[in-house]
Amino acid sequence: MNKSNKEAVIEDIAKDALNCITTVAADAESARSSHTRGNATAFTTINTWNSSQAVNRIGAVSDSEAEAIAALIQQPVVARVHFLDENEEEDVIFITRTTPRPVPGYKIASYRTELGKIASLAAGDEGSFRFGPKQRDLLIESRALLKPSRDQNGWDARNTEIDIRDLGKFTVGSLRDLLEPKNQIAEGDLNALWEDDSEENVVAGVRRAIITHMGLRDQPILDRHQDEIFRMPINTKCFLSGPPGTGKTTTLIRRLGQKTDRQALQETPGELRLIEQVEAETGRPHETNWIVFSPTELLRQYVKEAFAREGLAASDTHIRTWDEFRREIARDELKLLRTGTGSGPFVERRTQNYLSDDVADEAAWYDDFRAYLDAAIADELKADADWLAGRRADDLSAIGQLLTDALDTSRKDIYAHALRSVSELIYDVRIAVSTRNDEVSRLLAKARNALVYEDRNFPNALRDEISRQLAVAAQASEDEEDFEVALDDDDQIEAEPQPGRPVNRQQALVRLERALKALAKARLARRSVSEKTQDGMLLAWLGEQRLPSDDDLKIMGELLTEQARLRKFERLERLFLRGVAPKYKRFRAERANASRWYNSTPAKPSDIFWQELDLVVLASLQIANELLEHYRRRAGGDLPITGLLGTLRNLHRAQVLIDEATDFSRVQLACMHEISHPTSGSFFLCGDINQRLTSWGLKSNEALDWITSSILRKSITVSYRQSKRLVDLAKDLASLGGSEAEDIILPDRLDVEGLSPVWKDGLTDLAKVSDWLTNRIHEIDRMLGRSTTIAVLVNDEADVEPLAVALNERLEEISLAAVACKNGKVVGNDRDVRVFDIRHIKGLEFEAVFFVGLDETVAMHSELFAKFLYVGATRAANYLGITFAGDIPKVVTPLGPHFQEGW
Repeated sequence: MNKSNKEAVIEDIAKDALNCITTVAADAESARSSHTRGNATAFTTINTWNSSQAVNRIGAVSDSEAEAIAALIQQPVVARVHFLDENEEEDVIFITRTTPRPVPGYKIASYRTELGKIASLAAGDEGSFRFGPKQRDLLIESRALLKPSRDQNGWDARNTEIDIRDLGKFTVGSLRDLLEPKNQIAEGDLNALWEDDSEENVVAGVRRAIITHMGLRDQPILDRHQDEIFRMPINTKCFLSGPPGTGKTTTLIRRLGQKTDRQALQETPGELRLIEQVEAETGRPHETNWIVFSPTELLRQYVKEAFAREGLAASDTHIRTWDEFRREIARDELKLLRTGTGSGPFVERRTQNYLSDDVADEAAWYDDFRAYLDAAIADELKADADWLAGRRADDLSAIGQLLTDALDTSRKDIYAHALRSVSELIYDVRIAVSTRNDEVSRLLAKARNALVYEDRNFPNALRDEISRQLAVAAQASEDEEDFEVALDDDDQIEAEPQPGRPVNRQQALVRLERALKALAKARLARRSVSEKTQDGMLLAWLGEQRLPSDDDLKIMGELLTEQARLRKFERLERLFLRGVAPKYKRFRAERANASRWYNSTPAKPSDIFWQELDLVVLASLQIANELLEHYRRRAGGDLPITGLLGTLRNLHRAQVLIDEATDFSRVQLACMHEISHPTSGSFFLCGDINQRLTSWGLKSNEALDWITSSILRKSITVSYRQSKRLVDLAKDLASLGGSEAEDIILPDRLDVEGLSPVWKDGLTDLAKVSDWLTNRIHEIDRMLGRSTTIAVLVNDEADVEPLAVALNERLEEISLAAVACKNGKVVGNDRDVRVFDIRHIKGLEFEAVFFVGLDETVAMHSELFAKFLYVGATRAANYLGITFAGDIPKVVTPLGPHFQEGW
């Protein structure tokens, strides 16, 4: 190209880019009209009964093709790169966001492929890339970042950033306007002298785009540093940190897009083999075998929208908040929370007053519980083995002696070790259990027949009495929960009669036999059955005259006790996993007595707060994974497909990603890590320690080592959101909050300096606050001459609606509206001034942000106020305003040099 003519070079780039955009879009539209979804009937050799994975993959591949075509129609190409190779041969390649289609006359590659990395290089950079079988060393001559759009006049690309070697960087407002013929201006036409530079279509330098849409910034092409991070192998565990606006979430999204693109993964056979192994084990297509965690519902919605732009179909099951996900798995998979059937050891409570301040160190709290749990399990197994070894029955003593020898060791992997040790004895254990079960059944049948012999209507009377008692809602005892429910199968639990449902005779018999068993065990232990429990109420109704003889109860009690000890070894997996809940209750009671972690115990033993539930969930997941790893290492490596472990296997995902990770506790992050499939080992977190808004959130980079020492640390420092003045303020805010200010690099932009933030004290009531905000919004509207995104942040949800109403009345005169975004729910449109509780706006960005009542924030959150201010201030790209109801607090006055009173 002729570098002496800047205009000619830019026009050549514009012409070639628009031609390619138009051609690729037309080809994609043609492909869409002829595209039909693939199905298994087209593959006659597939047996759909045993090859559901293959069938799913066919559907997934076909669906991904349709999605790629739709993405090309919406956004044909996103970059054009002109390069020279080592032989001075020049060429041009276009980059698509997702999977491209071959188009004659153009070289096109997906950004997700290795060749797509070329788009992250700047003009003048060098790199080595493979084109088919040939490796070429390249020098980038020019790069154009394209934002295609189509209107009634056809395709265009707006605000195109063009970087040309030796000529510099330029922003082109419209490629189409650049190429359309202009009316020639006469040599003597003096009116041309009145044209402003800002009205020029081609501007030297990179011009910052005004934020006109609330959400996450769309950045199809990443910079070189971001690019290297998102392309790391799929089996990488990584924490990506960086200041606000550096593209952490964008990098996360690009990574998932690339790591679910099977075509892009063809270039890395090792990664492809890993995902195929995970697919074979989980039976879930790799394209959908992932989960992303977000700390707030609002951010979850915008992350979901950003995934859609990336061509990733993200359902509500893929992008989750931890609160809802924890509640779901604790209730349905782990069976920790009580359901409508009455099963489940815990009821989650939203408030509590018994946890001490010590639980702020949640990792130490969990370590204490886990040590208690492991020791209790080991001691219990050893005690049961010794008890069996000391019995007179030959079968019990033989089993007990072998178990005592096998378990007489101290090991870290107590759960897997116990499973291995018992596996060779399981047949003998089951025979011993079955023998005692038959004898217990004989005694129960004897008691049942005696009752019916005396009264042929007894089954109906029993059924009616149980129905009446269920209405009283008596609860099961703690002992019953430990030894019965923990080891019973789910279908046994569900067979129990439930309140509000008709009770049949078989269910009544189940309840009767359970009560008699409870009585037999209580008599043997020389205690009584509480009449407040379901069993106690039924026994009281039966009366002494209708109970089995003392001899039968004694024999039954002994058999049941022996059976219970044996069943623990027969059902170790259930004992370990179902035993976590009752042992946590005991741990809590003991530590409360010692005034450690707890100031007291809750009103009911079944009550549990969400922080406690995190502990129990993590212990359950870790134990389950230890047991599953035992099965993987066995000869054959067959994994359980049913039962508790089969259910928990289904929680595994090939990729687990976490946005705004610093708002989660280490225990929560560890739970998410346990969901990551051990074969793929893909665990990707991003966040900023300085943006932590919770007292329990991640407090340091090093704290992640508690989860696993294999997490890599990566950071990015180029801030694409904020102006220099706001970046400088953010650095001082970080220092104010007790953190080290990170080195932030600003991109080479024309308007990088920006405007100073503004603040105002003495705004004592809603009217004064609204008047000041309205004046500032007027200023922004006059300076920009167009609508933009504006957020107003308040300290409490109760302040959202009143301020929105007051602002709305004042903004009507400039045709703007203020809307209340209650509980972080988005309403209105992007022209509206939105009012939020500050807790809901993590991860989002706006052109202008106002933080209302900072002095109240300082009073309410003396330890976290700097974090709140940091998060609020860093949502703004260029305009930031802060108000105070009273005087500016002394703790904030060091920030004074950054501020002025108006724009």
